[in-house]
Amino acid sequence: MKNLFCFLIVSLCAHVGSAQYSQYFMPPVDEGLVMTAKEVYAITTAGDSVAGRINSAVMMGGQIRSLTIKKADKSKVKLKAADVKLLAVKATDFMNWTSAMSAPNIARVADMDYQKIMKREWILFDQARLPKKDKYALMQLLNPDFCSKIKVYVNPNANETMTSSLNGVMLAGGEDTSYLVVTDGDQAEIYKKRKYKNEALTRLFKNCETFKEEYAGEKFKWKDFSEHVLVYDQLCN
Repeated sequence: MKNLFCFLIVSLCAHVGSAQYSQYFMPPVDEGLVMTAKEVYAITTAGDSVAGRINSAVMMGGQIRSLTIKKADKSKVKLKAADVKLLAVKATDFMNWTSAMSAPNIARVADMDYQKIMKREWILFDQARLPKKDKYALMQLLNPDFCSKIKVYVNPNANETMTSSLNGVMLAGGEDTSYLVVTDGDQAEIYKKRKYKNEALTRLFKNCETFKEEYAGEKFKWKDFSEHVLVYDQLCN
């Protein structure tokens, strides 16, 4: 079932071609803009599908806790996050543009694939249980093209790295120091920058000798997290 929904996620995304190791996660879209989408498509835990527009939603820190979809026939369907396996939101040009412009610093700007972001057709929200809680939320998936092993989401409570700037232009810093991550099951866990070097192989990228050989002798740096998730997905299936 896990692989099935990851397949559905990838099939809804615009095809990217062969991914590069320097590729970053897709930048998130502001929750206020999600409400402006002209088309959404939900797959429920019961296997049903609901298409239409978002009529209303309860969102907290970019996570959807519940929503009401207004269908083409004007009828409304109310859904809780616990009832929705996947929500695909049709991206507008403005959503993609503001998302692309949200890079935290000059270094990230240079590495971003703007063509990929601007051509993004769907913004995907995946169901996951909140860390250490028995409550569900729909979280914006940051790695839709390489999510078969690990799924990564924004942590709304994450701090940012210290910044440095020149004449008002941010040169470094401003990046999240933690992410929400789902590996086995549906419970999200928090992975933090300060523990990443020690937890990468022992907790997250485990049980894959090919991956360990690929990074033999290297230190696991937080800035390379998206690369590690991508390589792990490609080498360890």
